[in-house]
Amino acid sequence: MATFKKKPISAQAVALAEEGAASAPIVGDPRMAPLPVSTPPAADPVIPTLGSSQDRITATPGQIVHAPLSRIKSNPFNPRAVYTSAAVDELAISMQTHGQRVAALGYLDDDGYVVLIEGETRFRGARAAGIESLRIELRPKPESDRELYEMARAANVERRDQTPLDDAIRWKELLARKVYPTQSALAKALTLGEDHVSRILSLAQLPQKVIMSCSESPELLTVKMLNAIREFWEQQGDEPTIDLIREAAKEGLGYRDVASRRKAAAKGPVKRPRSTREAFVFHGAKGEFKSFEDGGRIELAIKGLTPERAEEITAKIMALFAKE
Repeated sequence: MATFKKKPISAQAVALAEEGAASAPIVGDPRMAPLPVSTPPAADPVIPTLGSSQDRITATPGQIVHAPLSRIKSNPFNPRAVYTSAAVDELAISMQTHGQRVAALGYLDDDGYVVLIEGETRFRGARAAGIESLRIELRPKPESDRELYEMARAANVERRDQTPLDDAIRWKELLARKVYPTQSALAKALTLGEDHVSRILSLAQLPQKVIMSCSESPELLTVKMLNAIREFWEQQGDEPTIDLIREAAKEGLGYRDVASRRKAAAKGPVKRPRSTREAFVFHGAKGEFKSFEDGGRIELAIKGLTPERAEEITAKIMALFAKE
């Protein structure tokens, strides 16, 4: 039987072994595993709320602020002109459920109010939802009314929120207020063709109720469709046009369909000649006599006559038309 002898170990080796054992977990025992090092979540950036004189002084362009609705002014040159209650209500529900997803854009005026550059729908949605403030990214104050309009329109175009109806209504106002002296100056500033600007401006003739009816169906808000609707309205008036808009939205009509309706309406209903009809029986044969007012035309048809009766009647009719 083998015998084992203890081998002496130096005090220095024992100390090193104890130090290693103290820092190592017992294999297979999860309770002894080292705890994961948790990194505390980063704090959300503090967004100041406007409301004191100090905020008015320290808020600077590039900063995002919470502006109380009572301290916000709408853009006096807002490129959007048409807002449906359905769109505002839909955004109000979204803001209640998910919060404000995108900050609006605005600038501070001399009185410490935030003037919107863009974000009017969010402003209206917040009011409808009972939300007390709006998150707004501050920008430098525009140097002119023209710059304010062009900044706002560019933001809407980028988000595809601008419609031809909005442009038509606002361009008419901007020209009337001499923000742009002529259609040519407006077209040049917006880098658009003058013919395009002229076509869009023609839509401003549409009455408000027709405009609102179109706005309820975004798929109809193309230049070609709106011009087809305008031409139909010029010919048929308000109510037939509104009926056609509803039909176009429901049935998926295209602008060519609307143009065809206008052309058909221009021709008017097909005039059918007025006529009278009398049926009779002659010696067992059935007959019908027609007289047409248009052109003074008459027709006589008898079926079932014997050859003798047919010859007799033919002779009597021909006798009525003596040769001149």
